[in-house]
Amino acid sequence: MIFSNNTDMKLAIKLFLLVLVLTGTGQAYAGPAMEWVQRMADAMRNKSYQGNFVYLHENQLESMSIIHIKDSSGERERLFSLNGEAREVIRDNNTLTCIWPASRKVIVDTSNKNNFSPLFIPDDVARIEKYYDMKIIGRDRIAGHATVIVDIVPKDRLRYGIKLWINAENELLMKSNLINDENQVVEQVMFTNLELLTGEDHLQMISMPELDDSFTLVRYHSGAVSGNMVADVEWRLSSLPDGFRQQSAVKRRNPETGRFIQQLVYTDGLASLSVFIEKQSSSQSPQGGTSMGAVNAFIRVLDDYSVTAIGEVPALTVRQVAESVIYQKP
Repeated sequence: MIFSNNTDMKLAIKLFLLVLVLTGTGQAYAGPAMEWVQRMADAMRNKSYQGNFVYLHENQLESMSIIHIKDSSGERERLFSLNGEAREVIRDNNTLTCIWPASRKVIVDTSNKNNFSPLFIPDDVARIEKYYDMKIIGRDRIAGHATVIVDIVPKDRLRYGIKLWINAENELLMKSNLINDENQVVEQVMFTNLELLTGEDHLQMISMPELDDSFTLVRYHSGAVSGNMVADVEWRLSSLPDGFRQQSAVKRRNPETGRFIQQLVYTDGLASLSVFIEKQSSSQSPQGGTSMGAVNAFIRVLDDYSVTAIGEVPALTVRQVAESVIYQKP
């Protein structure tokens, strides 16, 4: 992915944060921490709920609202900002739609259940135990609800830690802190209210708002996951950070340049990152690292291609991944 300047890179990182998905002390309580995290992940995916939360990152405080419905049709979700720059994300089983009123753009892409909001929902709880230590460290009250606090600490410097406040009654996530290797909170999500929806509430429709002709549609796929093409197998990593595995590998045509962008996505079950590979334009791409809150990115030029690794992982990790990208014929 080619960035013409620092502003473009920051906008891309903001989009990653949006499209894309997010202390306490005391004596440890009985009960396995991994089970609580698994229950939370299942609840956030399989229950219907509505609430508001505050999202603290880069010393900015955003207020956001979420509606999540799970029924026989699958999952539908609407996430929108309540302050600052207006924006909205709507997701169903196949499609992720990002609406940016300020720039008058609507971006449509394939749905990714893990990278569309700041809420933390792991996709492989059993796997992460190998790379993180998990323990129950106390109890607290968030938005009037009793919670169990689970601390997840990485075993190396290639990933962030996270602390979770899980509703003791309905197992929904009430608060999360993303913690760097200096034990600093780099992102925080905290619900101010979060309630389960009843069967009658499922009648609420999550649909596209009415948009006028001034909006530009940027479509990265045809509406189905199969609309993406498989990435060229020649692009690969010579080495992967311990515990990470490839989650997907696709390529798509950049509607602005007409060139193909290769996208390789990697995860350890908790943290995730993407690698974008695109042939350079006539202008030279910037190289090196940049960060925005918990998101780090590293760009390098490989022959006449720009390689960008970006994710909510430490700077060391994205640099290691970007520098391991190679083009090798099978």
